Parts: sequence; structure tokens; C-alpha cells
Amino acid sequence: MFVRIRFDGKFILAAIAVLGTALLLTMAPGAVAQNAVPDAMPTGTETVLHSFGEGPTAGKCNVPDGADPRGSLTFVTGTGLLFGRTATTTSGGNGFGTVFQIMPSGTGYVVDHSFTGTKSDGSDPQHNSMTLVGTVLYGTTLTGGQHNNGSIFSINDDGTGYSSPLLFNFPTSAANNLGDMPFSNFVAIGSVLYGMASQGGHHGGLTGDGDIFSFDTTTGTYTRLHSFAGGNGFDPHGQLILDPNGTTFYGMTPVGGTANVGVVFSFNMAKNKYKVLHDFACPNNGSPMCVDSNNGATPDHGTLVQNGTMLFGMTTAGGKYGAGTLFSIHTDGTHFKIVQQFGKPGTNDGINPYGSLLLNGTVLYGTTRLGGSKGDGTVFQINTDGTNYDRIWEFQGAPDASKPIDNVILVDNALYGMTEVGGQCGNGTIFSLVPPP
Repeated sequence: MFVRIRFDGKFILAAIAVLGTALLLTMAPGAVAQNAVPDAMPTGTETVLHSFGEGPTAGKCNVPDGADPRGSLTFVTGTGLLFGRTATTTSGGNGFGTVFQIMPSGTGYVVDHSFTGTKSDGSDPQHNSMTLVGTVLYGTTLTGGQHNNGSIFSINDDGTGYSSPLLFNFPTSAANNLGDMPFSNFVAIGSVLYGMASQGGHHGGLTGDGDIFSFDTTTGTYTRLHSFAGGNGFDPHGQLILDPNGTTFYGMTPVGGTANVGVVFSFNMAKNKYKVLHDFACPNNGSPMCVDSNNGATPDHGTLVQNGTMLFGMTTAGGKYGAGTLFSIHTDGTHFKIVQQFGKPGTNDGINPYGSLLLNGTVLYGTTRLGGSKGDGTVFQINTDGTNYDRIWEFQGAPDASKPIDNVILVDNALYGMTEVGGQCGNGTIFSLVPPP
């Protein structure tokens, strides 16, 4: 029997960080002490493009603005703009989050929409990037909407035309509903969006274990395609990807499975067939770290990337040091392999990757929320065969960026991303990073 207990996301992050650090110190106190001296200096060049809440006068934190960005950015080629969302707003704002745009140069920052959190609007948008279909961006909010269980919204790729009323209001929370409380966004096939809701569906007691759904943007039709059922994964926070065959989706859940620390799955839409490709492990119930040299645990909201018949992803915990892993697995579920063990003591390595990977050719880029010489997180790169791992940036804390929680994107040979905190005002940042040649 799987029991769902919901906690505030920041509480979970803080708990894992504190317990993880404490256990690492217990496991290898001598080695951890060496972290005062970096094993190698980062090789990238970072620029903070925007500090949320900072006004036109440097260092003055008095502007109603977005704050606490937990997702990633979307680049619109047609307009040359970066779009993103924040989960909340700074002092003086309404507190329910924003949609914003900014040029890759760091100029032209504009809040396009401030969520109101009323029954007619969404609230608290979370992970991954908004989905671009034609000239329209689509996204979700975790809460808000008519039933305060989340919404689907749209906005044009020039920042105009926010959808009012909302495109879809997720229903009242209960098992056997259409799904509710989506943490992430979509993969699109034509005008149809495919996503996951963390609650609802046919199974899972009072709240439901979540579902896979489709939403037709032309007709406004919402369809539940699959209900999660605890033992085969539940409470999905991430985003689906679509195989080039056009019918098979791949994804992960942070809980459920044989050890209740998540699964990798496939879902064949044409055959309506759901399959667990891999169960993550937690030997001896060693939460939250789940130390296991051959397996990861708790992939949180990460999204898989595909290269031919190979899938790559990350887990927040698990691995040799209990600080997370980067893994590969074949699309049929065979040949699961740990490609990178995060958090090796004495190396200032990254710790606890929460987000997704970016694949560029044969190079993978990603972030870790913690680690680095200051403990404020890192950006790394690694080849798909596991060679040439490099910590290309370590965040320094305010006024620098701090604690990224999602992925980076690549635009004109530079990486762009956001951090949840840091910056001049401590409300988070938008940053760019030129990776090493």
C-alpha cells in the first residue's frame, strides 16, 4: 500500500539538503573537510542577466517583480525572446507568480502577466519550460483556477494575449477525477498537448495517484489517458517526452515503484500500454539519501532526454554518495547504467540535481541545486559515454545566482537558466553561461 503525504516543496528541499549534508559529513569527515580547496576551477563564464526585485537603481530591492523561479526558460526564435515564469512575486506584488520576457542580452525585461490566484486565474507555476506551439506558449499552474487545483493557460510569443478566461481548470481533488495539480508542462503533437497531473486519476484514495492526459487546444477537450497506481509509480512532477515513433511517451515519477522512490516508464498511446522500465532503489530504507552504487532514487521533476535508443536522466538522491546520479537506460528498459555519481567527498562536486538534462550533440549539460565550493549549486557538462565530466560553473550566492532547480537551454552557444534564490535581492536570477570550448 502506498500512502501519499504532501509537504511544501521548500520543506522537502531543505530537509534533503540538511540530512544529506549531515550524512555526508558522518560518512567521510576527513574527505569533506578538503572541500575548502576546489579540485579544479570552473571553466565557464557566467553573467547574471536579471536579479528579481532589483529596481533601476543598483542594489535597490523595491520593485514589484517575479520571485522564486522554479522552472526553465523557453527561447522563441521568431521574436528572439526568452520567456519564463516565477512561482511567487516580490514584496508589493500579489504573490501568485508571473510570466515574463527578456532578451538574451539581458535587456528588455518585462512582466507580461501577474497571476492573481483567483478562480478566474492560475497561481504558483512550477517546473520545466512553457511549451511553444506555433506562435503560442502554453503552460500550467500548480494551484489557482476555479477549484484551486491548477490550470492550463496560454500567452502569445510576443507577450500579449494572455488567456482569460483560462483554457482549462483542473477539477476538485479526489480519486477518479480527470487529474489535478500539474507540476510541469507539455509535449505537443500538432495542436494537442500531452502532460501529467500529480493527483487524481482512478487510483490512490482521497487525492489520487495522478494521471497522463491530453488537451486539444483547438477544441478545449481534456482526456485522461492513464491513471497511475502507486506500485507502478505515482505523483508525477516532471514532463513527458515523445519518441520519434510518434506514439510512445517516456517519463519518470519521484515516488512509487518497488522501493517507493520512483520509476522510469513508457506509455504507448496507440496501444494504451503503460510499462515500468526501471524501479529506482533505496537499500535498507535509507531515505533521504538511498545510498546505492548501482542505482538512483527520487528523480523529482526531472525530464528524460533521448538519443537514439538511449534515454538519459537524473535522480536527486541515490548513487554511491547518496547525492544523486546521472543515468542511462535503453528505451526497452534494458541496460540501466549509472553514468555519473554526484557528490564525491573532497571534490566540490555538485550535489542533488533536481532538474533535467540538455543534450547538444554528444554532450549533456545540467545543474545541481547544491555543491560547489560555496554550496550554492553547479552547472556541469559530460559526454554521453560518461567521459569528460566537468563542473563548468559553481554559483557563489548573492549577489551571484544561487541554487538552480531546473535545466539550462542553449541559445547561440550560451547556456541560459534561472536560480531559485541569489541575486542582488535574494529572490532568484536569470543567468547566462558561456561553456568552455
